[in-house]
Amino acid sequence: MEENLSVFQSLDVPEVRRLLKEAAGVVIPRYILPSRYETIIKLAKHWFPHLRAKHVYEGKTRQIMLFRELSIRHPESLLFEGCAELLRYFNDEGMHWEYPLVLKGDLGGGGSAVFPIYCREDVSRHIGKIPSDQPMLLQRWVEHGGRDLRVVTYGQDLAVSYFRVGGGQFYNNVCRGGRMDHDGWPEQQAKGIEASQALCRRARIDIAGFDLMFPDEGEPVFVEINFNFGRKGLGGLAGHRKYELEAVRKWRERRLRELSSE
Repeated sequence: MEENLSVFQSLDVPEVRRLLKEAAGVVIPRYILPSRYETIIKLAKHWFPHLRAKHVYEGKTRQIMLFRELSIRHPESLLFEGCAELLRYFNDEGMHWEYPLVLKGDLGGGGSAVFPIYCREDVSRHIGKIPSDQPMLLQRWVEHGGRDLRVVTYGQDLAVSYFRVGGGQFYNNVCRGGRMDHDGWPEQQAKGIEASQALCRRARIDIAGFDLMFPDEGEPVFVEINFNFGRKGLGGLAGHRKYELEAVRKWRERRLRELSSE
């Protein structure tokens, strides 16, 4: 038997709490307040998708901390609490890395808060485009060959990948003119999917988009996790919804198999 609860249903109602506690599994909407999510998972035994990572690792600086914690290959990065700290570092320490560098604001999609830094003056030119109280980071440039890989994971078993090719410009984002290539470099796509799914298992992430680069023959470089990702490469909103429903179906079937063996 299945029960559908309104997203606005009070979680203080005894009957609702009983349903959540006794359910074999609970499917949770991806867009939910962290406090409501935490209340649900305290009651439920099993649920999908896991969203704590989305709430904890929002923003590029926290994602770098996650990569460091898990020893995941990522661009070498310096993290700053805001504009003043970054400028103070430049003035007091100077920059020990060679140019070019990459300056990033903590939030913002589509490359809106990402800027190439070819000289010291570029820092002053671009830093004002990032909110001064927002965390920022400087990263060493990764030679990516004008393309990066987007991998979108849907649960344990399903992933979609495609390269975003920038045509020689700094930005590869599709919204900035990059083109999508679903078929190119298949070995790197397979490698990127495997690495992304391994990260998902370790960080308990079910649905997310990962940006990866391949500067050499080693492990891919994780650049960013996108918990709110573009849909164009997935076949639009309809394609994304299809993959999302398929992930729910696979999770539900797995949960029912587990129940039958208990």
